[in-house]
Amino acid sequence: MTDQGITLKVKEVVNDVFRLSIVYGLEKDGKPLDTDLLFENFTPTDPEQDPYVNEYTFTDENGKELNLSRHWQKVGNDRMLYLSLDDVAPGKEVKSLTDLPNKLFIDFNINQIGETAGKWHLNVPVDLSKAKASTMVIPLNKRYESPFGFSLDFLQLRHGPSKSEMLVQVNETQKWKRSYQVDPSFRYQIKDGQGRVIAAEDFLPLHDLAIESKNAIPQFAIGQGTSGKMRYWHAFLPFQEAKNLKLELTTLYTEERMAKDFSVSFDPKEVMKQPLTKEIEGKEMAFTARMKTEEAKERLSDGREAFQGKGWVIEADQQLGADTLDLKWALQDSQGSEMTPGQQVALLSQDEQGNYRNRTLFFFQDDAAVPDRVTMTYNRYTKANPVSWSIPLEPSSDPALPEVPKVYDMTIEDLNKPEIVAKAEKAVRELVPGEPVEMYGVTELDDRWFLHLKGEDAGMAIVDKATGEPFILRRHYTYDKLDGALRQKAEQAMRELDSGQNRWFEWGERLKMKDHNEWIISGERAEVVIDAVTGAVTKAALKYSPKEVNEQIKTAAGQAYAALSNGKEMRIGSVERVKTPLKDVWELAVLGNRFNVSIGAVTRQVTSAGFTYKDDTFGDEAKARTLFATPYYTAEKALGAVGPEVKKLFGIDLGGYRASAQLNEYTFTKQGAATVKAKVNAKGDFWEYRVESEQGKSE
Repeated sequence: MTDQGITLKVKEVVNDVFRLSIVYGLEKDGKPLDTDLLFENFTPTDPEQDPYVNEYTFTDENGKELNLSRHWQKVGNDRMLYLSLDDVAPGKEVKSLTDLPNKLFIDFNINQIGETAGKWHLNVPVDLSKAKASTMVIPLNKRYESPFGFSLDFLQLRHGPSKSEMLVQVNETQKWKRSYQVDPSFRYQIKDGQGRVIAAEDFLPLHDLAIESKNAIPQFAIGQGTSGKMRYWHAFLPFQEAKNLKLELTTLYTEERMAKDFSVSFDPKEVMKQPLTKEIEGKEMAFTARMKTEEAKERLSDGREAFQGKGWVIEADQQLGADTLDLKWALQDSQGSEMTPGQQVALLSQDEQGNYRNRTLFFFQDDAAVPDRVTMTYNRYTKANPVSWSIPLEPSSDPALPEVPKVYDMTIEDLNKPEIVAKAEKAVRELVPGEPVEMYGVTELDDRWFLHLKGEDAGMAIVDKATGEPFILRRHYTYDKLDGALRQKAEQAMRELDSGQNRWFEWGERLKMKDHNEWIISGERAEVVIDAVTGAVTKAALKYSPKEVNEQIKTAAGQAYAALSNGKEMRIGSVERVKTPLKDVWELAVLGNRFNVSIGAVTRQVTSAGFTYKDDTFGDEAKARTLFATPYYTAEKALGAVGPEVKKLFGIDLGGYRASAQLNEYTFTKQGAATVKAKVNAKGDFWEYRVESEQGKSE
């Protein structure tokens, strides 16, 4: 696509079912341009800059937008966009190849390249059928229970054209959380029928220590989930042709704490001349130091480059034995001040007897003077615990593994405030009488505690620390556990929105807080809110893909966007039909929700529109009170400022209207006419407009 003399060219797509790589570049006058120009507006410097001016959207063959994980890497002047097609969040993983689309469409919606505005819109089709035919998903569903308080679920082995990968879920328990406070780490290997290791994953958070991986492919993002329950996909060079495969779990890593601190103190200038050797509990150590006089990075013994610029280096060369990978050193100068190196690198190796040697290098920048004394202290270390457990890598008919209880920062017992817990349990019990209620886990945030009910996402009470009073109560249910009358009312509300849809709901929630006492009944596309006191439906909403929406509605939304953006074309990212006692509208947004517009479901007229990224007091009423203590505009100037936009959006002439201001919102009224409201930011830009009847309705 060429515009303004600049060409956007998509050069190739490397297509795997679970991983796509798209290479694209820019040219002008036949010469390549730097693709950094596409990203200059990602961090706008003023409210007039649109941070989403360049977008990338992905849809399947039915027009459904796919929220794919994406990453970029620069290749020369070009870019390579990586897409991950599999979502490994619990319950969302690809269970079979039928879960994946046969075709994928990648939309490049480029509207600015550097300082040049234009339209570079490309729709790139990707046929996944051949890749799907070359792919295999093998269910495993095997769990290993560790003695340390975590378990490993080996869920799937996947083979594709460009990689094989293992899907693993790591489940923590309160025992692990209380004892270790770090994520579990482990190593496993995969052997073929002849006993050869064809793949291995040494899964440690510090890459320097993961020396026993084999044929592993580094990835940008390898995990997804929630605290205490994470799913990872470990990618390897393809081994689909290997036979009689077996997975062996060989090592569990723990971070252990010593009974006491161990320290060594020295003058760096002295160890630059003569190494200092120590032996601590059978571990031999040699400490040296040296100056680095070159600006260029050094090439280390493992091939990596490190230590940019001049400075000085401390090295701790440690013989650690067969069960210790590293020592967690902390450094202080002669004044007792903490010393933070500019870079720290570990070079780990293992001899034939399985003993580890760890050379840890601490680099300090050139402006840091070499102190007279350095004290190095450790009381923690990474321990390798051998384990023997294996499973055959063959399709399993075992049922899905049972859920592991969720873990929290602490338990109710750890909190040790029984009177507060009892009060919260009583409040939740009154919310839904007859239901069992038992608090279990606790998370803490600033001035409040979150007391979680026992059971997977069963609900919570949010408690004010100062008063001990619960002020927000939530109770969660699966949809089939809800009262039949509630389900009937929710389904009727959905039928009134779209009688052609069904299977709307998955779960229900009872919510009680200061301004709300309601049931929220939801699914992937639908939401109904029912007042818990009156039983009235206060909101019904249903999501659609842009292709499912009436052209008249999309045209009205596009005209509103063009009116407020100097004629730009609206690329619709999301659509939702929303009905409340005060409105019945279609709500449309561009990708990122930076622009939202509402269209009346009956009138097909614009009822509201606004650029949300220009809101400089989002959710911060205290900031709004400070910024707008004095109205930005007088009544007359406000009428003049919004008049042209109101005319374009709603067809309303503000002649004869009166204006009033409350903080950043201006209200324009006229007897017997619709009310217009508009919000302003601290620079005087009106960024949101809406129209209401005299009764406060948007129609």
